[in-house]
Amino acid sequence: MEDITDKKWYVMRSLFRTELKTRAKLDAAEIESFVPTKSRLVLLHGRKRRIETPIVSNLIFVHSNPINLQPFLDKDSRFQYIFVKGGKQNERMVVRDEEMQHFIRAVEATENPIYLNPSELNIERGTHIRVIGGNMNGVEGKYLKVKGARNKRLVVIIPDTLAVAVSVETDFIEVIE
Repeated sequence: MEDITDKKWYVMRSLFRTELKTRAKLDAAEIESFVPTKSRLVLLHGRKRRIETPIVSNLIFVHSNPINLQPFLDKDSRFQYIFVKGGKQNERMVVRDEEMQHFIRAVEATENPIYLNPSELNIERGTHIRVIGGNMNGVEGKYLKVKGARNKRLVVIIPDTLAVAVSVETDFIEVIE
């Protein structure tokens, strides 16, 4: 039985390109959220501007409990839970705290992360590692070659959702058996 007062990382959708607005509303209510974004240069009104755009449209991770999220769900029909495919009926997709923290730290520690679909990766071929030292100290993932990168990368995976590949100095790598 799920305890609805426990905080968990829920995988949610915010439809019609409203991810960043939804994140701002959650931040105003002091609810932790994360939207994987990239920075792009665009020409806006004749001037170049750097804007932040979501990597995956409609995707937002929210660290809260159903009780605190319910007012947002009632107000905005575009903000919804994502449910597990092939799971129990109405089973919300949840990411373990440790996996989400590794993912966020990896994304925030690098300028050019490579985002991937987990189904594109051959995880069995990778070596399980932990970063020791530096700004990603303690982050765990797989060390493997990915498309679009010259060298091997640390790949941090959120199962069935998203993966990120970031470069890491080999001096900071510890192999985990």
